[in-house]
Amino acid sequence: MPYGILGMGLLFVGAVLIINGIWLLGRATGDDVAILNFFVGALTFLIAMWWAFGELWAFGEYRTADAFNAAGTLLFSFTYLWVGANAIRGIDDQRSFGWYCAFVAAVAAPTGYIVLLNGDLGLAGLWWIWAVLWAAFFVLLGLERNEYTTPIGWYTAIVGIVTAGAGFVMAGGWWPWA
Repeated sequence: MPYGILGMGLLFVGAVLIINGIWLLGRATGDDVAILNFFVGALTFLIAMWWAFGELWAFGEYRTADAFNAAGTLLFSFTYLWVGANAIRGIDDQRSFGWYCAFVAAVAAPTGYIVLLNGDLGLAGLWWIWAVLWAAFFVLLGLERNEYTTPIGWYTAIVGIVTAGAGFVMAGGWWPWA
C-alpha cells in the first residue's frame, strides 16, 4: 500500500472531520463547511481512481491496481460529497444519508479486521474508530436522535484530530506499520 498517498488523503480527511465536528457543535455554517467537504470528496475520489484503475509504481516495485483500497477510499469520497451537497443545499432530512452511514459502518468494521490481519495495527484502529463514527451518524441522522448531536460533534472532531495526525505520519513516511 502506498502509505504516502494514503497519508495525504487522511490528512485532509482529518481536517474535514474537525470542521464537520465544529459544524455539529453549531460553530460553522453549512455553506462554509461544504467547500472543504467537496474538496476532500474530490481528493479522495481521485486517490481511489488511481488505486482502482491505475498501474502503480510503489516502493520500488510495479504492481496492478488495488480494488480493496479503492473501495474503502470511495466510502470516504461519497460520504464527503454527500455531506457537502446536503450542507450547501441546507437539507434538514438526512435519513437517507444516515442509512448510508449504517452501510459504511458495517463495511468499515470488518475492513479494520482485514487490515489487522495484514499487519497494520494502526490503520486497523483507524478503521474501527471510523466505523464507530459512521455508526454514530446513522444514529444521529438515520434514526433522527438529535439529542446526541453534541457528543457526536465532539467525537467527530476528536476522530478528525487522530486521523489528521495519522495522515501526517503516513505522508511523512514515519508510519510504523508500513
